[in-house]
Amino acid sequence: MTMRVYFATDIHGSEVCWRKFLNAAKFYGADTLIMGGDVSGKAVVPVVAAPGGGYLIRQFTGDQVLSLAELDQAEARIRGMGFYPYRTTEAELDEVWDDPAAVQRVFLSLMAETLDRWLGLAAERLAGTGVKLYAMCGNDDPPELQEILQSSPVLTEPEDQLVELGEGVTMMSVGWSNRTPWHTPREMDDADLEQRIEKLAAGVARPERAVFNLHVPPARTGLDLAPALDGSLKPKVRGGAVVMEPVGSEAVRRALERHQPMLGLHGHIHESRGAVRLGRTLAINPGSEYGDGILRGALLELDGRAGVRKYQLPAG
Repeated sequence: MTMRVYFATDIHGSEVCWRKFLNAAKFYGADTLIMGGDVSGKAVVPVVAAPGGGYLIRQFTGDQVLSLAELDQAEARIRGMGFYPYRTTEAELDEVWDDPAAVQRVFLSLMAETLDRWLGLAAERLAGTGVKLYAMCGNDDPPELQEILQSSPVLTEPEDQLVELGEGVTMMSVGWSNRTPWHTPREMDDADLEQRIEKLAAGVARPERAVFNLHVPPARTGLDLAPALDGSLKPKVRGGAVVMEPVGSEAVRRALERHQPMLGLHGHIHESRGAVRLGRTLAINPGSEYGDGILRGALLELDGRAGVRKYQLPAG
């Protein structure tokens, strides 16, 4: 028998993409869903109470005052883009927004509240279906979110452990990345990342029957091409085109070449959707277009003996 797995990653707070991810089990006939990290959004959008009633969202609607009905629709659009709407007042904005620690507390609270709501939605959508759900954090996610995933009865948080997917297939997972220019919450030197991966890989009895769920893609494979940045973190442009460069992990590449699992599941670099072979290993990065509400994923048929029978990279 084969397993039908749907993998997606890097949805960065997009509620539209999370709903599509949960619906993918029924739509594609998948019995296993895997979320590969970076589930949290990147910004808070203040929704300010207007003095005469209604609300202002200056970043989206300028000085237009929205009614409650209009506000609900606007907030849904904001959540769909991966941002967190935050209802507040001008007085609170003046007090909080100049205090980085206070802003971070608000940000973390909204992340946790959103993830809790998402897990409630997962419980509703997947109840009685038999679908197995796995989700971990990526390099952009704060540690507080990992604690929420670990305590949820709705899913298995697989990071830093070996889990049996079924049909004799073992999955090992690491959500950390090598160093980035953005100094994200969960990144480390590549040498340390290699040690972390190897510690897990040492426990995999049959690598040819294993899935290496590693958030960062292997270096120099085409799955890790991102815009080259200048000293001010702006993309370099040459001849009118953005210069691209490989930014993946050499540690991940060495791990795949050394252990030759049947499958490597990756994300992190949104622009580099694709699949490549490293020896017997099929490595996949489905890419990400979360800001447009498009869910990019990988649909795979896995067999404990035959490996990856089929794969597609659908988007919708």
